[in-house]
Amino acid sequence: MKKSLIALAVLAASGAAMAQSSVTLYGIADVWVGSEENGLNADSDTKMGSGGLNTSRWGLKGSEDLGGGLKAVFKFEQGLDITNGNLKGNGFDRQAYVGLAGGFGEVTFGNTWTAMDDIVGASNSGFDSALSASTNVLAVNANYADNPGSTIKYTSPSFGGFSGGLSYSMDGDSKVSEDVVDFSVSYGAGPVAVNFAYQVQNNTTDAKYTALNGSYDFGMAKLLASYGQEKIGAAKATDYQIGVDVPLSSAMVLSAGYAYSEDNAAAGDKERTGYGIAVGYSLSKRTTVYGGFRSSKEETAAGTKVDESSLFAVGIRHTF
Repeated sequence: MKKSLIALAVLAASGAAMAQSSVTLYGIADVWVGSEENGLNADSDTKMGSGGLNTSRWGLKGSEDLGGGLKAVFKFEQGLDITNGNLKGNGFDRQAYVGLAGGFGEVTFGNTWTAMDDIVGASNSGFDSALSASTNVLAVNANYADNPGSTIKYTSPSFGGFSGGLSYSMDGDSKVSEDVVDFSVSYGAGPVAVNFAYQVQNNTTDAKYTALNGSYDFGMAKLLASYGQEKIGAAKATDYQIGVDVPLSSAMVLSAGYAYSEDNAAAGDKERTGYGIAVGYSLSKRTTVYGGFRSSKEETAAGTKVDESSLFAVGIRHTF
């Protein structure tokens, strides 16, 4: 009898623990078919690609209620190529962290996105996808450290529409100084959204990145704009982008944009321009079909073209 009571007590305790904890399997399956051109005078290749709107991925995330409003949280996430089923990177290359969350916000430790990455694409046209005008144009978007690893990150709760984040990525070697420090500030209330972030890469180049973007939703259209700057010593690149999202129906949105970036003399005195247009149609809350075109080029100050690329694609994205 006593053994039975003990067994029941263990099962009850186990059930209570399970009720206070949760683990979720999630992911994105995104594939497109189209034509892509990369490089000056390169041929256009008809191909299938993975991750037109978002990188295809799978992951596990969960939390445990510790009481008093405090939770333990974790996430493991890995990218994959849906065209062949191969996993990307070694293990959970996108994210792998554990931390604590509560009324104070969230603190995480491990392999996670930097505070700058949280906001840098918030106002990109083309749904911040491979069809965005920013692709192969904006220096900040292409070169900032998005996931350097060994990161301590704090994300605040929202206070009257304001929120922020801090992240510090360690180099882990006393003989070098290659840490990455970020902070971001965001505001979103009503039709207005504004985001700012700054990153310093403490290494041999001591690169510094600034990102400012925002949007205003008029209802009939949402205006998008962004500014960025990359500084590596005397070399500097300055980025600009404008765009618009237009809802064509309750399920369909068209997005178009133009991007421009220029290097100073110390960085090579080149210019990059790009434009793109994309449309997405939601078949359901989890499934979207999309299509679009984007093109970019790079030229010297004298107007000589040194690089170009383009993509035409139609695809489907499913989230689970």
